[in-house]
Amino acid sequence: MTGGRWKLIPALVAAVVLNLLLIVGAALLAGDRPVSVPKFDPLPVTLTTLDRPDRVESESTPTPPPPQETRPRPEFSPVPDLPRLAGPDLGSVKVQLDPSLWRDEPPLGDFVFNGADLDEPPRALVRTKPQYPFKEQQRGVDGYVEVKLLVDADGLVSSVQVLQSDPPGVFDDAALKAVPNWKFAAGRIEGRPVPSWVVTRVVFTMAGTR
Repeated sequence: MTGGRWKLIPALVAAVVLNLLLIVGAALLAGDRPVSVPKFDPLPVTLTTLDRPDRVESESTPTPPPPQETRPRPEFSPVPDLPRLAGPDLGSVKVQLDPSLWRDEPPLGDFVFNGADLDEPPRALVRTKPQYPFKEQQRGVDGYVEVKLLVDADGLVSSVQVLQSDPPGVFDDAALKAVPNWKFAAGRIEGRPVPSWVVTRVVFTMAGTR
């Protein structure tokens, strides 16, 4: 039995070698032949742009408010209640009017006119010469005093003011004593005598005081 097994070994080896040779030969034959790959024509591809479907209004779309009722406006505007302020009692106030305001007469009383307001300016009728101060006369000093005097409706001098003098204060007293004795024809407006202001200069000179 042992001898028979040894006889089978060479046969198996030979069979294996033969199979190997067949496999190698088949592989060589297959490498020499080109492998044919089936070819297919390319298929054309067309791209189509699909329109986006319109949005469907969802239930979340706000509903416009209902129109408001237009109420007719009243023809008058209500007057608000204003706070009342405490003021003086006008019942005790007395108002006195000058009757000349509605009789086209010149106003009377304390109202005094300037020369530009008069139709006729005052005109001097009597001008008493002032007394020359003795000291200034001895020294031969000359000067003047410019005065503003108020002539009332009767032509009398009711007020005298010294505006300026030269030398200052030397001849003022002499002028203030003489001018109140002057008399005038009062200034007039529409033929009526009215009180008015007059500005004049009293000159003291050795040739004669005027």
